[in-house]
Amino acid sequence: MKTPAAQRFLTLFAGGIAIISLVALAVILVQYAMSVALSPLLLAVGLYGLPLAFILLMVVLGLNFRERRRS
Repeated sequence: MKTPAAQRFLTLFAGGIAIISLVALAVILVQYAMSVALSPLLLAVGLYGLPLAFILLMVVLGLNFRERRRS
């Protein structure tokens, strides 16, 4: 069974968002420890990135289940 290109793209996109979000959270922790003012953009990426990646991965999982059911 070959994975469709759109599903592969969604998987890589969700993984990239998750990694960027985790890096943003790590930077936020370092900035907080150094008593530096936190960037609102960095906070938004850290706050919304992981849930967005989770939702995208659930969509990929649903597409995968649907594809397996058809075959």
